[in-house]
Amino acid sequence: MPLQQLVEHFNYRLGFNDPGSSGPFVFKNGVVHGVYGPIQIGSVLSPVRLTEDPAQIAGYTAKQQLTNSPAEPLYRDDIEHLLDHPLAPSIDTLSILSFDRLSRTVHMLNYLLLPTQAETDTLFLDVDPRHILGVKENHGVYFEEIIVRCGLETRNVAITVPVNPAYARFQQQLNQGLENYRRRGYQIALKFDYAALGQHANQLIQALEPNYVSLAANSLDTIRDARAAEKLRQWNALVRSIGGRSILANVTQTKSSALAQNAGFDLVEGDFYGNPSFDHAPAENKALCA
Repeated sequence: MPLQQLVEHFNYRLGFNDPGSSGPFVFKNGVVHGVYGPIQIGSVLSPVRLTEDPAQIAGYTAKQQLTNSPAEPLYRDDIEHLLDHPLAPSIDTLSILSFDRLSRTVHMLNYLLLPTQAETDTLFLDVDPRHILGVKENHGVYFEEIIVRCGLETRNVAITVPVNPAYARFQQQLNQGLENYRRRGYQIALKFDYAALGQHANQLIQALEPNYVSLAANSLDTIRDARAAEKLRQWNALVRSIGGRSILANVTQTKSSALAQNAGFDLVEGDFYGNPSFDHAPAENKALCA
């Protein structure tokens, strides 16, 4: 079905089925937004490219673009407060689940607006660790229905989770949740900062055997380590040994691009390789979904 009908379908599923009522998903000016209280959620889809041939695209990362909802204006500081500390007790589990699911659905719908998609492309979608901890079983079932409705398969989606020391004591539950996603066909991606690399990170990679392991290039900017390049080569070799692919993300400078090649990263992402695509799409571009 055309994307407008797909947006209406999801709004209907959420109970917004009265004439004139508005739902959380809005398709306007060729782009889909989600409305979550005072927050409007948009997407920036940035290409993930082959390091040795950046013209070749292997998938897209989806990043949130948060602004004020026209219906409920809010100051930026207020938005940041709503999405504050990862273990903030004031944020209830239901709100976390709703916001996370809404964001991923917005990204999925905008992904369908891309001019071209290969069957082998991967859409990298961040999942809040609190979401994984908040769902007790059957992780990914709800989102799988959306993926199938959009004519895709779970293998096209990489569930991406940041490795955050704040959640170290919940690692077993997180691992179980990720395994639940894997059993449903999703790919798994872990995101690290350079400071988090080490024996614990290596053990986690070996235990989970993720499809992708990502490192933020901007986490290297302040590193003063003469052996950094060699450590990254060893780290990339470890990722390849478990059948995974490594990504250097947020590349904005020539030196980071050179490091990606010298250290053996399989994939790269960032503004250095071109404008992050696709924070909007032509209005006339219709996505056909099953």
